[in-house]
Amino acid sequence: MQNTPTNISPAWGNPNQNLIRPRRETESARQLSCDVVFGSPSADCMGTGVCRITARTGGNQSASERKRSCRSTVGLFFPIEAGEGVSMVLTRALLCIQLYKTHLRHGTLTLESPCQLPRHIAKALGLKIRALPIGKYPVQENEGFLRIDFKVLTTSSIK
Repeated sequence: MQNTPTNISPAWGNPNQNLIRPRRETESARQLSCDVVFGSPSADCMGTGVCRITARTGGNQSASERKRSCRSTVGLFFPIEAGEGVSMVLTRALLCIQLYKTHLRHGTLTLESPCQLPRHIAKALGLKIRALPIGKYPVQENEGFLRIDFKVLTTSSIK
C-alpha cells in the first residue's frame, strides 16, 4: 500500500511530483541558492518586501546566524514561465518568527518598491525580468516550505 498525502495544494503539483518544483518546471535545471534580505529597497531595507538578493558564497552567514539576526534568510530561486518570472522557495524553519509575521503573514508578500535582481543572478537563471515587480504575491505553504512566484502582474491576473 502506497502512503500518498491527500492534502497537497494544486499549485504544488500532484503527489508524484517534486513539491518544491513541479515536473513542468524541472525541465530546466537552473536554480540558485541566494540570501534574501527583507524590507523595502527605497527605505534602506526597513518596512516590508524584499530589499536585496545576493547569490550565496562560501563566506555567507550560516542559516542559524541568519535566523538569529532576523533580517534575512536563504532562498532557492528558479525561473518560471520561460524566464518571464522567478520563484522563491523559503524553508519555514529557517525564518525567524518576526520575519514571518511581518512579511509573510496572511499568505501574502507585498512589495511596495521593486527589488532589483543582480545581473549575474538574472543571467545565471535565464531571466527576462530584471527586478521583482511591485505587487501583492500569494505565499504558498506546504510541507515546511514557502513558495512565492514573482512575475509581471497584468490586469487579468489581479483579483
